[in-house]
Amino acid sequence: MNNFNVLSCLTAVVLLSGCASVKPSVIEGKNKSSVGVLYHAAPAEFNDGNVYSDSVLREVTPVHSATGMGLAVLSAALGNLTTASFDKDTYKGNLIKTLKNPTLDYFAPKANQALRVWLNSQGAGYAYQQPLNVGYSTWSLIYKNLNRSDSLYEFKYKVFFYKKPEKGSIFSSLIKQACSPAPVEANLADWRNDHYAKVKVETQRLMDQCLQQFEQQLPILLKK
Repeated sequence: MNNFNVLSCLTAVVLLSGCASVKPSVIEGKNKSSVGVLYHAAPAEFNDGNVYSDSVLREVTPVHSATGMGLAVLSAALGNLTTASFDKDTYKGNLIKTLKNPTLDYFAPKANQALRVWLNSQGAGYAYQQPLNVGYSTWSLIYKNLNRSDSLYEFKYKVFFYKKPEKGSIFSSLIKQACSPAPVEANLADWRNDHYAKVKVETQRLMDQCLQQFEQQLPILLKK
């Protein structure tokens, strides 16, 4: 989780061009240093199975798995079988549309404050030319065991931090890190109780872990 992965040059160009039309928020330090930051859904290319990021809570039950397996078998018959077809983590499941991924509401303000603190002490008046990206990825409740009626459900949260090097060219590779804390397990009834109150509590706890990691990696992400 602490190792940075270097993306291919071509992938970096495609991803950055996709964000080119979005104007980043500018975080400024007291010493006139500044950096743009973008908060958004992580590109599907970052996610296992090339699936879309979770903008709302995704709940996958054994029923969805059975349906997914059926579709996977059909795909195999048509010659379109992929490894992700049998991965329960990639199933669409139920989308709990009343619960929006809180990365933008909870994580972003705290990350912005961490950026200000870092710029105040380390920015040295430098205005970064390349924006820092924070892309939310996984926010899901997925059953643990297929053949048990009392199966535990794993709650997962994942977010990416990535940025193009300051002194790089348009073809420079991105530096990317994923924060994916250990899943939290509980019965589905416990997760659903009081309109998913436990989900909200655990989300903030896992986001706080990722905020700590975000702060630790700023010297690398914001290397001049």
